[in-house]
Amino acid sequence: MPGDLKDGRIVIVGASLAGLRTAEALREEGFAGSLTVVGDEPHPPYDRPPLSKQVLLGQATADTTGLPMRRDPDADWRLGVRATGVDLLGKQVLLEDGESLPYDRLLIATGTRARPWPNPEEAALDGVFTLRTREDAGGLAQQLAAGRSACW
Repeated sequence: MPGDLKDGRIVIVGASLAGLRTAEALREEGFAGSLTVVGDEPHPPYDRPPLSKQVLLGQATADTTGLPMRRDPDADWRLGVRATGVDLLGKQVLLEDGESLPYDRLLIATGTRARPWPNPEEAALDGVFTLRTREDAGGLAQQLAAGRSACW
């Protein structure tokens, strides 16, 4: 990494696999500045594929799906707060709680969102689930363990 890129403030919006691996890679490549990772979920990065497989089969619990850190990225983890916007001129990430985070460089690694059920009334029915988060998987696993049927 060129010397002029090794310092400063980097904010990564997205605290899942891409955000974690980027933070690790930045440190591995010699970035020595301030590193902040923002994620709207309250959990450290976790692996999503097991949520719809091992968790629903009862082979794992949702809280055991954390991703291993290959190295400590020495980052300020801002979990449980959503980034709501970017002030490009002021170089700040705007957070849902009213705070803003200054940056010199910004990476947006938010991934995708689960597509909602197309009919809101049907989506509100008992037994209709969206499976995206650890909480979603845990709730659905409980319903399935209790012998209830579900659509997702």
